Amino acid sequence: MSGVPRLLTESNVLDVWESGLAGPSAARSLLLASMAAPSPRSVADLPLSALNSLLLELRRDAFGAALPCTADCPGCGESLDVTVASHELLPAGGGAAAIATATLVSYGRTVTYRALTGRDVRAVDPEAPRARQTLLRRSVLSVDPPDGEVPDEVLEDVARHLAELDPGADSVLTLDCPQCEHHWDAALDLADHLWTDVCGYAHRLLHEVHALARAFGWTEADVLAISPTRRRFYLEASTG
Repeated sequence: MSGVPRLLTESNVLDVWESGLAGPSAARSLLLASMAAPSPRSVADLPLSALNSLLLELRRDAFGAALPCTADCPGCGESLDVTVASHELLPAGGGAAAIATATLVSYGRTVTYRALTGRDVRAVDPEAPRARQTLLRRSVLSVDPPDGEVPDEVLEDVARHLAELDPGADSVLTLDCPQCEHHWDAALDLADHLWTDVCGYAHRLLHEVHALARAFGWTEADVLAISPTRRRFYLEASTG
């Protein structure tokens, strides 16, 4: 229904999981963000900070506000378990839906550029040669004077200013290692984090369906129609 965000629930999590299995990470990001968006059709054209806000909203409503993360210290290799609250990752203002533009002067050229969108990321194969440059080039609206392909050094100047244009486009955790006291910033891919949660939940649900189908001859629809509390009782009864 237009204007009403969908939720990630037991009734649709298997469909979402199945739909996202074959696609790349960028496609899964748009799929998941569309679940929390009032207008799913426009999700691909949102700036990345707005997409991240939708992913955080969906993750909080479906799995809670605490995001457990693991990172390896680049100083000593120690593995750290970190839990971050979703509100700590929200961009200021919750992620603007409008696509901001700006202009800079770089190497004698006046460059007008815009914030990157989900459609931009989806259009670029991250494994392709010069994928970074291809993505950055999508953000460039005009160059004056126009003289062919935008040089890499100009694209890197644009890259350095994109974070100012769209705060929250990248989710970063600031970490301190208790072993060697190394201090560093670690990137957090919200879509991959949420997708891991979705996969884990879908697998548990399918195992429950399998166990109850074997024990009682129920169909998948029969099992999913039962509340989680009663389902646990039947699972215990089938193994008792």
